[in-house]
Amino acid sequence: MTLNTATAGKRYKVVSCEASLKMRNKLETLGLVPGQMVNVISRTAAGLIIEVKNTRLAIGNDLARSLQVE
Repeated sequence: MTLNTATAGKRYKVVSCEASLKMRNKLETLGLVPGQMVNVISRTAAGLIIEVKNTRLAIGNDLARSLQVE
């Protein structure tokens, strides 16, 4: 499943990222790498608020669609 379909209040593991190389590099610096656990804090019309390594991030739906989670 992709992160944009995730349920708020649940925890997921990042499996892969299908974004561009530039975006994947940026996500890696933020800690969004395969194997990393992500908490979905809330959903908005524009995207998600997630928590990675005790840091909250806002990501858009397009970016969330490129992250495969389980």
